[in-house]
Parts: sequence; structure tokens; C-alpha cells
Amino acid sequence: MQQNYRYSQQEPDAAVLTLWGLFSLILVCYGMVEFGATLVKELFTFHFAFVPARLNKWQGLPSIFLHVLLHANLTHLFVNLGMLVAFGIPLVKLVRPVMFLFIFFFAAMSGVLAEYMLDPLDQARRIGASGGVSGLMGALCVYPIVLRRTNLPGPFAQRNRAWKFAIAWIILNVVFGIISPFAIGIHIAWVAHIAGFISGLALGALIVKWQVRARK
Repeated sequence: MQQNYRYSQQEPDAAVLTLWGLFSLILVCYGMVEFGATLVKELFTFHFAFVPARLNKWQGLPSIFLHVLLHANLTHLFVNLGMLVAFGIPLVKLVRPVMFLFIFFFAAMSGVLAEYMLDPLDQARRIGASGGVSGLMGALCVYPIVLRRTNLPGPFAQRNRAWKFAIAWIILNVVFGIISPFAIGIHIAWVAHIAGFISGLALGALIVKWQVRARK
């Protein structure tokens, strides 16, 4: 028997507002940094961007969450916002709005902390919502893997498809993370992406198990 795990049927407005509220906040912050006064740009960049070396003195503690609001350019912004919509819309139908935000920010935090553990003295800035979005992907992958036969929204309606995506996502991030500095001269925070994805998988598994028990 197939089961339809759709939480947000009872609260569609809250689900929609949660997703598009986060989308709008990221977009507004990009506009303020890109088109605002120089002082605004400097303040946002200093306080929001995650720099591993600053965490040693607890100066950068808020940035473990706030870095998701900054993006380097329009390409960076649109890629992350596109993935937020693509994976966020189906996930927000499966979990409570507050849990959706928790997954996003917990995954983002896990991503930059993984970067910190890799090199605590690194002075390079980490910005962007990709770690949080990776967590949403991971959480969404869990549903068909754990529930097996379900009618689920989003791209992972089948268990095998979810497994293939999870493996491909990790491999692609490792490959692009290694070659990107040489191929395009840009450092991709692949460690943050993978850490965020794994965090999403773990949180998603806990949420699914809790939902299954609550329905019994």
C-alpha cells in the first residue's frame, strides 16, 4: 500500500510563506549589498561572511548562519535560489515550516563548520546558501529511501532515483571541488556542500521516523 506523507495540506499558507520568505530575504540582502551604500556592503560582508580564522576568537559566530544571505554574483545567487525552489517546494510539503528552516540553517552551519575543521586558520570568506540547500536535498532524498513505496512530491518519487542522486551529488562535488581552482580559478566549497547534504540526510531520517511513529 502506498502512503502519501504530506504535512502541509493543513497549513499551505505557512508552508508557502516559509519558502518564499527565505527566498525573498536572500534576494533582498543581495540587493542591499550590490546596490546599497558602501558602508552597508562593508558591514554585511564583514559580519555575514564566514571566515574560519575569525571563529577562533568567537568573532564570527553569527556568520555560521548569516553567510547564507550573501552571494558573490548573480550567477551564484540564481543557482542557489533555483535549487532552493526546486528542492524546497516538495520538502516544505513534507515537513513543518519550522523544521524546514531548521534543516536549512543546521545544514548551512554544518557546512561551514566542516570547512573550519579542514583549516581553522583559513582567511578566505565562505558565502552563499548552497550548504543549506544541500541539506534540503539530503532531507528530501531520505523520504523514498526510508519509506520505500510512497507517493511523494518532487524529483525523488523512487527509492533508486534518490540513491543515485545522493551518490552522484557527493561524487560531483568532490570532482568539481578538486578541479575548479585549476579549471575556472574559483574555489568551490565542496566540503560544505557534502557536509550540508549529509546533515540533511541525518535530520531527514529522524524526521521521517518521527512522522511514521506519530501516524501509528
